[in-house]
Amino acid sequence: MPRRKRVEALIVGAGVAGLSAALFLRDFGVEYVIVEEALQPGGQLHEIHAPIQNYLLGIGWESDRFAAAFLNDVRTAGISILVGSPITRIAARTKTVERASERFQGRALLIATGLRRRALGVPGERELDGRGVSHSANRDRTAYAGRPVVVVGGGTAAVEDALLCSEVGSQVTLLHHSSRFRARPDFLARAKKDPSIQIVRNARVRRIVGANRVEAVEYLTRGSRTVRAAKAEAVFIRVGWEPRTELLRGKLRLDRGGYIQVGPGGLTSVAGVYAAGDVCSPRWPSIANASGQGASAGWEIARRLGKAG
Repeated sequence: MPRRKRVEALIVGAGVAGLSAALFLRDFGVEYVIVEEALQPGGQLHEIHAPIQNYLLGIGWESDRFAAAFLNDVRTAGISILVGSPITRIAARTKTVERASERFQGRALLIATGLRRRALGVPGERELDGRGVSHSANRDRTAYAGRPVVVVGGGTAAVEDALLCSEVGSQVTLLHHSSRFRARPDFLARAKKDPSIQIVRNARVRRIVGANRVEAVEYLTRGSRTVRAAKAEAVFIRVGWEPRTELLRGKLRLDRGGYIQVGPGGLTSVAGVYAAGDVCSPRWPSIANASGQGASAGWEIARRLGKAG
């Protein structure tokens, strides 16, 4: 049987939301534990590859500098985090979290598990990750300057990546599964006019081809049975995000996209269980929103435990 540890507050996720909540809990004298699956805290901070634009004290900073400063503050504040072990079970009503040989139970539970990049789920995607399969042109485009690349997606991030690759001389094939794009109109207008960008609508990726590195992307267009191949030395997959809530289905009220539905202060459909950050914010994923929601949830948890007025 896993050994059990009881605490006043249990936080799942060490991204901006979970860490912001921990700061408030610490100040109110609440005993807490943060459980994080990744090897290091920070969550989505490690997925930002562009300068910070909309968070005060960090405007214009490169993302790695901002993340380093943020995590240095975490260490200075003395926030302890249990990292690097997969969570196997979350029981919302008993506020219990299990991982490996440990079981944690809190009087209050905060879910701050954030998002993960949505995958295509096609052959070659996982096998060639880091060997031509990428998720950020801002980070990796210079490595493929002047080479053919494919961008997959129809949102602003996908169209922006196509434009960024074009700027360094790449020939870009932009594949989108629908006929309509969700991207910013000004970005899409620029992409349509760019002779280096070929836009293919109604295209679904079937396979990413390559022995040791990406060589091509195979796709089907709607209404056709002919598999086409776009030559590419890199494929940038930008098909959105999904909330990390698979262990919470049937346990908390989720919306159609799997995001946790919350009320004021982050309260979920189960008393004593809260959520904060991107995992409950499909419309406002950002550092600022995660920080504010985490602080609010920390305050509400401290009030529930009788530690705050």
